[in-house]
Amino acid sequence: MEPQGIVKAFRKVKRSPAVPTANSAEPVKRAKAGGEIKGSWLSGVTAYIIPAGIGKARMEIFQKQISQNGGSVWPALSPGVTHVILDDGVECERALRLLKVWPVPVGVQLVRSSWLSLCISEKRAVSTADYCLSVPSRPQPPGPEPGPSPLQNTQSQPSTSCDQQPLTHQPPETPAPGASQGHTGSTQFSEGENESDGEEGRVLDSDLEALISGQSRSDPHSHAPTSSPTLSPTLSSGWVCAQSSDSKKLNHNQQLTDKLAMLGNAYTQQGDRWRALGYSKAINALKSHPKLVTSYQEACGIPGIGKRMAEKIQEILESGHLRQLDFISQSVAVLETFSNIWGAGSKTAQMWYQQGFRTLDDIQEKASLTKQQRIGLKHYHDFRERMPRAEAAEIEQQVREAALGVNEGLLAMACGSFRRGKPTCGDVDVLVTHPDGRSHCGVFSKILSALRASGFLTDDLLWQDSGKQQKYLGVCRLPGQRHRRLDIIVVPHSELACALLYFTGSAHFNRSMRALAKTKQMSLSEHSLNRDVLRSGATKISRGLPLSTPTERDVFQCLGLPYREPHERDW
Repeated sequence: MEPQGIVKAFRKVKRSPAVPTANSAEPVKRAKAGGEIKGSWLSGVTAYIIPAGIGKARMEIFQKQISQNGGSVWPALSPGVTHVILDDGVECERALRLLKVWPVPVGVQLVRSSWLSLCISEKRAVSTADYCLSVPSRPQPPGPEPGPSPLQNTQSQPSTSCDQQPLTHQPPETPAPGASQGHTGSTQFSEGENESDGEEGRVLDSDLEALISGQSRSDPHSHAPTSSPTLSPTLSSGWVCAQSSDSKKLNHNQQLTDKLAMLGNAYTQQGDRWRALGYSKAINALKSHPKLVTSYQEACGIPGIGKRMAEKIQEILESGHLRQLDFISQSVAVLETFSNIWGAGSKTAQMWYQQGFRTLDDIQEKASLTKQQRIGLKHYHDFRERMPRAEAAEIEQQVREAALGVNEGLLAMACGSFRRGKPTCGDVDVLVTHPDGRSHCGVFSKILSALRASGFLTDDLLWQDSGKQQKYLGVCRLPGQRHRRLDIIVVPHSELACALLYFTGSAHFNRSMRALAKTKQMSLSEHSLNRDVLRSGATKISRGLPLSTPTERDVFQCLGLPYREPHERDW
């Protein structure tokens, strides 16, 4: 079935296939005999199309149009290729890495896909002058950037202002369920969402820093020294985690952020997390900007906003509209509805859409569902409606009473948006621990049994046991109320501070703290804050040593940050 709506209108980033060798390359599209050729205005074009960022649907359209109008398409950069077509979002350096060739053969042009789109639209061969990439004379060698040697800095001193002595215990590190970093409320375990091609499937450090702190390494206005991996406490002040979210209450650029958020959400539903991240970065930068943005030049000067994003901002400023939004069809709303089923994500939503499903009734009647998806569908409308704060407090109390019934020394506290002081909550996360560091062992199943016996728990979704921590994800219901999502996490008291930070959020605040920790050769998880962490690129070579952090304040202190109350972390 031909993709429609968002699937067709937006470029989807896919994992780049292995580049075929020139020796085995043959044209992948040729015009069939019998009048298939419609024109000859591309007769001088022998193209190789780099698939990264273009997507299957657009790739097929390009191949068909080139073939039908006199040109040919080859599956590799082979002798005779005249044009290498690449997505507008692919920069020259990355194109060279994907091509795995240097120098670029004489006579070969690297051309933006917008050139081909214009040719197809106007049915003529448009000049490539404004669409060619300028290949540098002495570029970086194609291939991934080498990371530091695992043997480097083995004698380095801990880059932390914390004087706490390291503990002897090394807890296992568990990634955030359903996401790479941070806890965002309802945790989706169902699928690894949208694996992009090798490079863009991960967030580069420079992009992460721009998203988290508003400062990128290439930003000339950044005060952080590029030669040092360590930021002093004073230099940490530009990071989100160093600032109170109360300072972000007034958005001077809401007209811009609202439009960009609509497009960013469309990419999210498409499963294109790289572009969605780019929009998230720009939106946060605009929200944090202290005044109204009025020009393209001003937008370009904001850290975290590139030239193409600035062009979209200029379009909104001049017309009050963003033309790309006109291409968002009803499929976006359908995909969003499907991905909001607990246990489903963008990949599953797209699969259901391509199978012809358009409503929740279609999913109920025709789709093959997991146990978790069946529960999510059954309580779809209850889960989508946020609960008042008073109801969340009562759910917390129900868990606390069950815990005290098992052991009167146990502590139970709600985290998430409830702890951040929000008036409504999407779900409730309750941490359970014991001050003596021992008596929390063995209480997990007893608490759940007590809550089931009372009828409070109605559905079980998932359990997780990551060594010291045990997590339950399920559904609860107070008398006369809707079904609500509930997570119960039992943690050792030695991990309470880091667990509180993690499950309190917000996700953006958490990512900021973790990114800052990386610049200090540290690592922050829901288990511990570790020092002397060795990394080679994105790979962690050594987990380092956990620091003693009895309270959240200790974590902030070790990172050189001012302490932020939970209500100040609502980024």
